[in-house]
Amino acid sequence: MSKKLVSLFLAVLMLLSATAVLAEDTSVTVTDMYGREITLSEPATRIVALTPADCEILCAIGCEDMLVGRGKYCDYPESILDLPVLETGDTTNIESILALEPQVVFMGDMNQTDEQVQTLEENGVKVVLSDTTDIAGVYTAIRMIGTLMGKDTEAEAVITDMQTTFKDIADKSAKTDKTIYFEVMPLEWGLWSAGTKTFMHELAEICGMQNAFADIEGWQAVSEEQVIMRNPDYIVLVTGMDETAVDEVLGRSGWDDIEAVKNARVYNADSYTMTRPGPRLKDAAVSLYNFLNGIVPEETAQPEASPAA
Repeated sequence: MSKKLVSLFLAVLMLLSATAVLAEDTSVTVTDMYGREITLSEPATRIVALTPADCEILCAIGCEDMLVGRGKYCDYPESILDLPVLETGDTTNIESILALEPQVVFMGDMNQTDEQVQTLEENGVKVVLSDTTDIAGVYTAIRMIGTLMGKDTEAEAVITDMQTTFKDIADKSAKTDKTIYFEVMPLEWGLWSAGTKTFMHELAEICGMQNAFADIEGWQAVSEEQVIMRNPDYIVLVTGMDETAVDEVLGRSGWDDIEAVKNARVYNADSYTMTRPGPRLKDAAVSLYNFLNGIVPEETAQPEASPAA
């Protein structure tokens, strides 16, 4: 064989090799928050998100256009509100989901059933289950979703943005022994608060504060007597109640001697940013820091009165 033919043969082999590389497996595999392995032949392009946090993560990494349906509590960003709305929990309508022809459904574990998961998967839909209680878990969820969507770079950018915000707040927050009580469920429904292994607990630590209920784990029921005994310096309401919530707390019988009540240090936080394990936890950290340090954001500050003529 001549040198020219050998060269031509080698060139053809290289071309075939390059073509093979280009045609390599494009599948993606992740392990969801319940240890279930999910494999797609290629990154997903048609998604249903039943949980608000997963929906917000998808939008944050640039996958809003791939959403074809949303759970009824998914309401951020506003641009998704025109998407078909789907029931969740016990009333989840599998037929409505299948009609949207999604490749993947993101689903939480609250009131969802194994039967729902099984039916979706029997119809060729991959189900990804999420269960996140702390900030590290949020990062895991963002990376998982980023991989499924072929958006690893964008996912890392969102995580870096969150980490930068948390570090900035932590660096300027002096450590103190002052305490915060997070009221997750209002008095009329039975008080609940946040303990360790929750992102609320971590937000308090980022801001240099102590959690008044650091001796419990997760979200648990607490009593009025316990709150009064612990005498928190600050009360943060994440109950989703209206603007009367602060006055209701300040007027509670027997709470008069609590430091937070005596000094009117009660904050009705945006419950969506502070209760959803997603990218907006960084906004929750900023708002909590502002409250603790008496900072009024410019967009909510009242304009100064003009001097009298």
